[in-house]
Amino acid sequence: MGVSESRVADRNIAGGQALQRQQDNAVANSASVTETAKGSGKTTQTGKVVNLNVKVFPPDLGMTGKNANYMMFESFTMRGGVGSSTSDINFEGPHAFICLPIPSGIGATYEQGWDQQETNLAQSAAQMGVEAAMSGGGAVSSAVGEVGAQMKSAAGSGKAIIGTVGKMIMGEGAAQRASGRATFSNTYVTYTGPAFRDFSYNFSLKPLAQSDSDTIRSIVQFFKVNSAPRQLAGNLMRIYELPKLFGISYHGRNGPMKHMNNIAKCALTNVSVVYGGDRFSVFSDDSAPVQVDLTLQFKEVQLLAQSDMKKGY
Repeated sequence: MGVSESRVADRNIAGGQALQRQQDNAVANSASVTETAKGSGKTTQTGKVVNLNVKVFPPDLGMTGKNANYMMFESFTMRGGVGSSTSDINFEGPHAFICLPIPSGIGATYEQGWDQQETNLAQSAAQMGVEAAMSGGGAVSSAVGEVGAQMKSAAGSGKAIIGTVGKMIMGEGAAQRASGRATFSNTYVTYTGPAFRDFSYNFSLKPLAQSDSDTIRSIVQFFKVNSAPRQLAGNLMRIYELPKLFGISYHGRNGPMKHMNNIAKCALTNVSVVYGGDRFSVFSDDSAPVQVDLTLQFKEVQLLAQSDMKKGY
């Protein structure tokens, strides 16, 4: 493969040390041993954590200066709950771990939904009446008088009435030509709620030894399998068990990166794999590709509120 035997041996030794370190960290981060009640929004692990499945690439991840920073993917099973906030859904796990270098261009987008809505004359009058009723009984008559005054003022010489009624009968264009005036409904901006965040990561994995190729193959398999559902039935109708969800976190030599945003549990919506690099090439001894480009697209399944933002999400 163009790599000396001594270099491969050194990398295998470093890989074993890094793998052991990741296993120790995974156990420390997953030490919960009790199961919580439904609706608590807790992530729980039933029983002691043993035989954790941890895959690390490259082998010296988290140890050398070049690969000191890494991100960890953990698989979870969703176990009920009602609602869509971070405190409404229960998860079981983690079941397995994947550690990869942090790619460039990572970040987070915080989108809030605001929509445009129009209200006609009757809806505007009703809104003014409701607001007046909430302010006090005496304001209702004042609001009704204000609506009447606005209608009278708008009517003017009668052309506005022709414009309003004509829009319903003849259409807007014909009504404008007939009356010489244009009428419009009031327009408001309404809040529709927070949006689910999306995350995308691009990894270029280049093996330097046969063990690296095996690890990369296992990593790709991990994401493909856990992003897909398990079919429970398929005769009269298809019944699936939900795919696994993922925890995503950023780490350095000193542990989790506190200055990076936290990420709630995510669904893996797309897995893209490109084999062999720009010009398809494989190793001569086992036909493993010299490069595997892996693109992962995630969607958060939990909506974030101010309380979550203050916690670092």
